Amino acid sequence: MDRPPLESAPSPGRAALWRNYALLAYTAIALAALMAVLNLIIFDHNLRIDLTPTKRFTLSGFDRRVLDNLTQNVKVMCFIRSEDPEYKELEDLLFRVAAYTPRVAYQIVDVNKAPGLARQYGISGYGEVVVESEGRRRDFDNARSDILIPAILQTTHASNKKIYFTAGHGERDVFDTNREQGYSSLSGLLQQNNYQLDNLSLFASGVPDDAAMLIVLGPRKDFLPEELASLAQYLARGGHLIVMLDPYAAPTLVTFLKHYHVDFMDRVIVDPAYRLSAGEILTTQIPLRSEDNVITRSMVGPAVFSMARGVETDGAPGAPAPDGLQLQRAGAMLRSSHESWASGDDKAVTTGITEYKAGRDLMGPVPVGVEVDLAPADKAHVPVSQMTRIVAFGDSDFAANQFFEMLGNRDLIVNAVNELAGDEILIASRERMTAEGAAFYVTDQQARHAFLLGVVLEPGLMLAIGLVVFARRRFFV
Repeated sequence: MDRPPLESAPSPGRAALWRNYALLAYTAIALAALMAVLNLIIFDHNLRIDLTPTKRFTLSGFDRRVLDNLTQNVKVMCFIRSEDPEYKELEDLLFRVAAYTPRVAYQIVDVNKAPGLARQYGISGYGEVVVESEGRRRDFDNARSDILIPAILQTTHASNKKIYFTAGHGERDVFDTNREQGYSSLSGLLQQNNYQLDNLSLFASGVPDDAAMLIVLGPRKDFLPEELASLAQYLARGGHLIVMLDPYAAPTLVTFLKHYHVDFMDRVIVDPAYRLSAGEILTTQIPLRSEDNVITRSMVGPAVFSMARGVETDGAPGAPAPDGLQLQRAGAMLRSSHESWASGDDKAVTTGITEYKAGRDLMGPVPVGVEVDLAPADKAHVPVSQMTRIVAFGDSDFAANQFFEMLGNRDLIVNAVNELAGDEILIASRERMTAEGAAFYVTDQQARHAFLLGVVLEPGLMLAIGLVVFARRRFFV
């Protein structure tokens, strides 16, 4: 009798194969979804790692502060010749800026392919950059971060604040380009920060009402009583003052400032441990700076002063000052090292005294930079911007062209200006490293350590190892 055929069951091998196919499909779908999510994240969040030792492709703290505080859109037009490889770095800079903030958009225009657009913008050559924002425009060539970011700042801030520099007392010219004596590096950077600069004679007209601040830059002659009266009137109405005095300069101005609790010492800072190696004996790093003070906490490195004098503050909050003012707060922001001292020898400037003498000299740390804020005694609560504010440094050379780029000098002086001008959003490290590399500065102490390590310790260690190997082979084999 014939039996009906049995239904064939799927073989175990075929079922496993279908499971593998399904698993492979699920994996592919999951991988595709993951890649899509990652692409969305990458599209919205640019991530780059700068492995260059000088952080050449990283925006500085100052750049980020400016971009973070943009309140209006900025358009950057770059007119180049696309076949020129020299503009690749400019394109990368614009990409970094636009990736950091959506407020900045840019367009790269090949002049040869779009001559009509170039004529529309008045472009006559390759490499010109135009920055526009709400009707304001800045043009420049060969854009770098230290030009592009200030241009963005200038086009997004309508008003320029006026800064006056006293004249008539042998002050250094803030516009002078002389490599050693000039201050053009400082004036150029302040102008990029959207400040208007001008010289001022206190004797002729006093301090104008539009002054955001007054700067006394290393006078070599003294102030007349009439000039000090004009200065007192300016401080009485809430003026902001930066004073940079070299040793033994302007004694009547020193006496005047004592009434405002700023006391310049007639002592020169000597610091053999922190002097620059092979440099002039009185040119030293200032290693101790306040992390609580907005001017000094963002400095990229210590300041370098040359032939500095001590300057300190006296009096507690509430202490009286001229014209009904009283002390609100005061403190030192910069001090020399523990190994330094303030020399009481008036010949130290010319002889470079290196020996500490008890009873005559003042052992460090010695303040060389202070800040003092005062307000009317009859007003309990006055905004800081309306207070009388004085920042004093015991040196003027640190802001000169010769020293401006050394370590933290640039940050120090420009931060001080930003703080007194009420532009705290601009206070940040302005470190700029070139493609060729950055200079570095070695103190005498560091040079001695390097000498001991490289000339004494390392060769001595190698000699000791050699003697041990020789002895083992000669006497113990």
